[in-house]
Amino acid sequence: MRTAILSALFLTVAASLPAGTISLTGTEDLVAFDGKLLTVTLGWVSCQTPNTGTCTYGGLQPLGAGNLTWQFQTPNTADNITYDTLGDLPGPTGGTFSASDGVDSFAADYAFSSWNYDSSPYGSDSQFYGIDLNGTITVTSVTLEGGGDPNQSAFTSFLSLPETTSYSFTLDVGNCTANGNKTVACIVPGDPTGYFESLTLTPLTTQSTPEPGTMGLMAAGLLTAMAARRRMRA
Repeated sequence: MRTAILSALFLTVAASLPAGTISLTGTEDLVAFDGKLLTVTLGWVSCQTPNTGTCTYGGLQPLGAGNLTWQFQTPNTADNITYDTLGDLPGPTGGTFSASDGVDSFAADYAFSSWNYDSSPYGSDSQFYGIDLNGTITVTSVTLEGGGDPNQSAFTSFLSLPETTSYSFTLDVGNCTANGNKTVACIVPGDPTGYFESLTLTPLTTQSTPEPGTMGLMAAGLLTAMAARRRMRA
């Protein structure tokens, strides 16, 4: 009987767990690393003249019957992301993040927390060329069209919405080049630009209100526990 109770409770907990890693693709935007100023610039090309006030780094990929667009937006300042050689990103490190399929969308705030090398040293110079930028995305709003939207299911399933309220993320860039020439390490003087490798999101937290399916599992678990308790008393 105790096994039945534990099984029912396990199903209840499993139903509320967030989904796995989400991979976002489809961008040729650049990340710039300035080893003299110790700064990182997302969307380096969009930050050039004319200054629109923001730097944009985003992509476009197929999703369901349509396309998913995603983007980071960071204030266009000389030190929009600062770092030190210990892997810390002391700030200012944040901005906004958004994703949309043209009908459904979500908006969020993001903050970088750290960076790390993600590849082996190359050649005799023992320099690392790949960099992971790590951080958190906190959802601020979700807009779903509802009935009549054929792509909503693909959008919500892919991004674990609307249950997910935050994600951890890793932005992987590499193949840094100085002035369009030879490949160099990303964290060096000379402001090399790094090319997009991948962006992964991992759902961290979910809303406290369960989905109808989860409610059903919870109710079933409670009923099982109550029935077992009555049998134990009999």
